[in-house]
Amino acid sequence: MFVLLALGSRGDVQPLATLAGALTDAGHEAAVIALAEYAPLAQSLAPQADFVPVDASLDDALSRGPVQDLAARSLGGQYLLLKKWTSGMAGTFTDALLATVRPGDTIVTGVLARGAAMACVAARGCRLATVVFTGQLPTLHRGSFISPQYFTGWEPYDAWGTRFSWELSTSLGNALTNATRHRLSLPHKGFRDITRLADEHRIILAASPLLVPPADDWPATTRRTGYLAPPSPQWTPDTDLAAFLRRDPVFVGFGSFTQFTAEADLDAIIRTARSTGRPLLTLAPPGTIPGHLDDDVLAIPGAPFSQLYPRVAATIHHGGAGTSHEALRSGRPTAVVPFGVDQPFHASRLHALGLGPTPGRLRRNHLDAVDLSRLVDALTVGPQANAHAERAREIGELARREDGLALTVEVMTSWIEPQASSSRRSATPG
Repeated sequence: MFVLLALGSRGDVQPLATLAGALTDAGHEAAVIALAEYAPLAQSLAPQADFVPVDASLDDALSRGPVQDLAARSLGGQYLLLKKWTSGMAGTFTDALLATVRPGDTIVTGVLARGAAMACVAARGCRLATVVFTGQLPTLHRGSFISPQYFTGWEPYDAWGTRFSWELSTSLGNALTNATRHRLSLPHKGFRDITRLADEHRIILAASPLLVPPADDWPATTRRTGYLAPPSPQWTPDTDLAAFLRRDPVFVGFGSFTQFTAEADLDAIIRTARSTGRPLLTLAPPGTIPGHLDDDVLAIPGAPFSQLYPRVAATIHHGGAGTSHEALRSGRPTAVVPFGVDQPFHASRLHALGLGPTPGRLRRNHLDAVDLSRLVDALTVGPQANAHAERAREIGELARREDGLALTVEVMTSWIEPQASSSRRSATPG
């Protein structure tokens, strides 16, 4: 059986649940372990897979307040917030993991739970594949790494720094690792040992080369497959949305962060629409009734981005990996208002591809109408707007030709096919 550990936000759950659905369609057993709140999403994408809930909430990781907002302004603060969150769910996660995994299963996990998965490799003889969705892998190629701002040009330091960043990513799940190893009566191992051991197993880079450029010094076990695009559902906008889309609006929305959108953020969106004269489409946060917030602002409860993005003039979003890939595929100009983690990297990559302006000093935890208006104008009427639109069409065509999901299923199936030759099983992925 394939056991997919999809801990995190929608951006972590959606691609792994999509993969689970494709694996079951190919005739394999699969189970998805994720936060309980994502049960409907996972079950819609993988109806034949088992869903195993983890009794924890994303609210605990992303709740807003003076202390949280201050911490979220730095990578170190974001690290501490995420580490605190994983510590709080260690017990319930371990219960779910050990109740699901059987000897010989293949565990497919994001970085957060790879240490816990390694414990199952040691104790239950499981296979392991780590899946990454962005430029987290250690490399000396600055444009392929999630934090290019820390490069100095001195190779020994840069090699150490990107490696240490990769180890820190693994260390975010220390509480999960320690709890699982304790339950399996395994000795303690530090995060550096866990990273080294996990890197000896397969790594899937589920990202387009457009978003994460190739690097020839990634870990030898790495295989890039591409974006795990969910199936495009049958979707028809309702009457109000269809009429609003005919006005060629700009979409301004923040994915999983929508639930933390404050009244001040909505006010900034309304003031931006008034100052630019451009209709804006956004997502309704909890407590906000979907509908017209102003003559030129419509809030909707949600929509599949694969269907919505190609129907708007441009998109402004938080820059999560999945959202950024959908922006690439849409063929529409785009800009990012990043909150943190991988989002600034995606912002810089989309800008470097010529799809839109740089976000400058605009950040998700301080949504300002003046800066947001600058982005809207730059995407629609600015001196580079036509160039952004043409480049977006070109990139969209390239992105839509990729089929990362099919390639990932093909690669993973080859690991367990009994007829596969031993040389094929032991070969280093390309």
